[in-house]
Amino acid sequence: MYTWLPQKVEQAQQILDKQNIELGFKFNPPASQAEIQRCEAELGFILPHSYKEFLKFSNGANVFCSEQPRFEITLPWLADSGILIHSTSTIVPFNQDQDQVYVEKDSEKKYIAFCYLGYIATGDFCSFDITTYANSEYKVLDCQHDCSFEEWQAEHIIANSFEDWLIKIFDEVIQNNGRPEYWIPSPLYGDMP
Repeated sequence: MYTWLPQKVEQAQQILDKQNIELGFKFNPPASQAEIQRCEAELGFILPHSYKEFLKFSNGANVFCSEQPRFEITLPWLADSGILIHSTSTIVPFNQDQDQVYVEKDSEKKYIAFCYLGYIATGDFCSFDITTYANSEYKVLDCQHDCSFEEWQAEHIIANSFEDWLIKIFDEVIQNNGRPEYWIPSPLYGDMP
């Protein structure tokens, strides 16, 4: 499913190198089916198909990230740069952390947070809207930390699936010379650390 990804990484790296922007890509070894099933059991939700396929390709990743940390972060589910796509081992604690802020007591959880936006360093993240399950996928939301789930759902749908979201991230850099957070208007050049 992700046979297109190595080529996109190479093309994006060429764009970054031409502009002397020192960002890179860190991919992990693949997740096993057992790790994915354990993760779903711990979350209590089915993960979308395209995200599970990504986990089989790379069990989490940090894309468009700096080699040198800008500041010290000790929590493994946060990052100080790049787009941190969670692994089977970090997605559960990351969700527990977000749930303390965004899920009110005795209310139903409506999202699965899967990505921390370390570059923008605001506490924002991306999540799957689990109320939109169709064709084994969920819509992807931009979860601005100062908004509620209802606002994310009404105003911040940014992709129809995880794979669609990931393709848009790379295409924004490759085709439009934009920043990978394509839903946040800003040029790539002069805007990266």
